[in-house]
Amino acid sequence: MKNFCKTAAIGLCAAALFSVQAQIFVRSNLAGYYPNAEKRIVVMSSSDISAKPWKITDENGTVADEGKIGKSIAGKGDHSPLAFNYEVFFSKISKEGKYRFNIDGVEESYQIAVTKNPYSEAISSSLRWLRTQRSGTKDVLDRQPAHFGDSTAFVYYREGKEKDSEWSEDENGKTFDLMGGWYAGGDFTKMTSLIAYTSYCLIKAYNIAPESFSKKYSKSSLVDILDEAKFGLDYLLKVMPNDNDFIVNVGGYDSENGVRLPHEDIMEGKRTAYSILSSSDMGLAAAALAAGSAAFKSIDAAFAEKCKSQSIKIYNKIISEKLVPEWLEKDYPLHPDESDKDNLLLASAELYNLTGDADYLSKSKAYSDKLEAAGWAGWEVLNMPAQALIADKHNNAKKLFKEDLDDFLNNQNEQGNVWKLPLEYTVNGLYNCFVIGISAGLYEKAFGGNTYDGLVLDVLNYDFGLNNWGVSFTAVPSIKQSVKRFNLPVYKLQTRLFPEGAVSIGPCDREAHDEESKWILDDIRVNYCYPFNTKAVVFLDHYDDYMTMEARINGAAENIYLMTLANTIFGGK
Repeated sequence: MKNFCKTAAIGLCAAALFSVQAQIFVRSNLAGYYPNAEKRIVVMSSSDISAKPWKITDENGTVADEGKIGKSIAGKGDHSPLAFNYEVFFSKISKEGKYRFNIDGVEESYQIAVTKNPYSEAISSSLRWLRTQRSGTKDVLDRQPAHFGDSTAFVYYREGKEKDSEWSEDENGKTFDLMGGWYAGGDFTKMTSLIAYTSYCLIKAYNIAPESFSKKYSKSSLVDILDEAKFGLDYLLKVMPNDNDFIVNVGGYDSENGVRLPHEDIMEGKRTAYSILSSSDMGLAAAALAAGSAAFKSIDAAFAEKCKSQSIKIYNKIISEKLVPEWLEKDYPLHPDESDKDNLLLASAELYNLTGDADYLSKSKAYSDKLEAAGWAGWEVLNMPAQALIADKHNNAKKLFKEDLDDFLNNQNEQGNVWKLPLEYTVNGLYNCFVIGISAGLYEKAFGGNTYDGLVLDVLNYDFGLNNWGVSFTAVPSIKQSVKRFNLPVYKLQTRLFPEGAVSIGPCDREAHDEESKWILDDIRVNYCYPFNTKAVVFLDHYDDYMTMEARINGAAENIYLMTLANTIFGGK
């Protein structure tokens, strides 16, 4: 009997200890929630906490909402490292303010905010980060100016027709003025495709809500977003200096120059400019210049006319020469874009919007019909944003646009997808999700309804903390849980600086990450993110993890575009 009691007591103590030590993690959008949109929290737990009471109180301690934890919606698996995962909805709270979320028996409480403009600081911060990526100007932040030598960049041509052919310097030592533009990301190359796409996203964001942008960092008469967009457009005006040259890249495989600050470049004054007539790069440049011309028409007519003229010149060259996509290929392809139909649709439609010429609309429809539902999205797969431009004028464009969105909506609603991600885990997956969110917002702006609300809100939720790790992938000063250890030399070598506005490329599928993690020399198990990785997905806030902590200009611009769209859809409700 004594043994039985002793055994029972041990069992009861063990159960009590397990209860005390149960791991509970609350994940929410750290930037805040719109007053009249869906609001959701995810609670991850190592043990079953179904039926536990929860409540949300305002700053005065008054209960604003309450309920009980429901049934677990998923177990441990691809999306969560813990056995129990619960959703808590509190959409009934519509009053702006700061609140606290508490679970009965859990000592810690969690702050949440409800506001009409949760992303104002993040938008301003990401515009600031783009300024740190500027090349060939004294108007930079967080580092010394660099690469003024790009004013005489040496031109290289591909020797053969194969993508992996060697490149050699022009026999006459030709140079072009290619000073300016943004560095793509962690290295100091300048990719025309990414500069064009970044400029395009900034212009489109401004067009949606020009009144919402202000002047904080700009030294010109322009608000920050237009000042930044013009910096990109100024560079695009240089990349086709004559009828036979188009510069797709300056700097090449610049990462091989070592981890350094840009002003320490041993190739300064000797940088390489790669010239090849690439339809995909040229299509993006033409689209950005056309959109830029329309945006600046009432602000700077002379500049707008330059953009228009150069856009038409680039576009006509693509059409007349029947050009194809090209890119740099050495040990690996450097930012390849294998399809040009989406980019050419984008360019045709923007030129139609700019000029009203029906021929551009006819060409837009023809390019639309050459595309299919992509089943994917990203800077190199812009089918949806391109189709969005003519979806109200061409039934097939609307059909393909909607088909892609419905596919992503199905992904979002798959069993076990507690974060409601619309795309499978992959390299650059967060950035790809930005494009999906943007596209969903564009559809709702054009055609109304709220079918795709979740594709906008849940991508932003994931970006700002509603994820395994409880981090904001966008570095915002007021969000303490922002990621900080970016694989960017400016911040890797100057750790005292906060990487304000940088946007991590985010979680990576485990297979791809495992192949590259050999470059991380210390023990990743001590990284605070490690316990929340799963068999399918990995994220580390780590200076050496370029698979998750790289940041690129296109991601910052997409993020700004998505946040601005969301503000116009949900912020005024």
